Amino acid sequence: KQWYQRRVRDEWPEELLQEGWKFLFGYYDLDSQHSERVVSERESEKNLQESLKLWQDLEGMEGSEGDRVRKLVYLINKDVHRTDREQPFYRDNEENSDILKDLLVTYSFLNPDVGYVQGMNELLSMFLITIEDKVAAYWAYSNYLTRNKIFYSSDGLMAKLNATAELVATHDPELYEKLVTLECGNMLFCQRWLLLGFKRESKNFSMAVKIFTMLNAVKPTHYLTLQGGKKCGILSLDMFLVVAVLSSFRKEILSFKDQTDVYQWTCKLKLADMAAIATAKQLYNRYAKQED
Repeated sequence: KQWYQRRVRDEWPEELLQEGWKFLFGYYDLDSQHSERVVSERESEKNLQESLKLWQDLEGMEGSEGDRVRKLVYLINKDVHRTDREQPFYRDNEENSDILKDLLVTYSFLNPDVGYVQGMNELLSMFLITIEDKVAAYWAYSNYLTRNKIFYSSDGLMAKLNATAELVATHDPELYEKLVTLECGNMLFCQRWLLLGFKRESKNFSMAVKIFTMLNAVKPTHYLTLQGGKKCGILSLDMFLVVAVLSSFRKEILSFKDQTDVYQWTCKLKLADMAAIATAKQLYNRYAKQED
């Protein structure tokens, strides 16, 4: 546990991510002993197999539940076959695409309040490739979505975007006013950044995993207040990373003429290194404090 707490404050070495993610995303309890983890692994595998069978038995049946499963499979399959195709995990073993599909359907079938939205395929793929075990990857992904499912609803996402807008306006009023002038004050242009943890904006997959690790090592909380006493609702490190990225491209953004310029820029954006995440952590420590 002490090792884990030290690691979450710094960048995790790549060779530790496979096991580290099992702790970070709650597959293993931080206080568990090896013998307890072995028992938990067996139980987790049994529960996953039972969960898979629930929808697989319905897929060929008539009725509303069978229809729901078939619609999920069709929707998810369209995304699975274009997910991380450049990664050896899929390129060298086509069966892994089927595993990705099966796990996405399982979660979405068992959690109809969350369902499936585009981007979940990319998130689960990151868990599968990093952890390299479908059982651990599924339950770690499930735990991640349980923590963050509010942001996969339109109301939850808009609340997070509004809080991010307040954060940008507090940190750099001039930059935010420019975004408002460009009709981007609602921050919709950065919703993919927040939903996927800057995965597509990272220069490569390894960097995406490191950023996602750091974003989730700082636990989001509902009990943060901006310095000066102004409450800003839910704050999390990814919101501060938005501020850091916008700040690093400040001069370019201030030169934009219209909304099209903003969206064209976001489509091309690639983070060259981890400097932005370091800035985000500094901003987090500067602007936010946890209440008792």
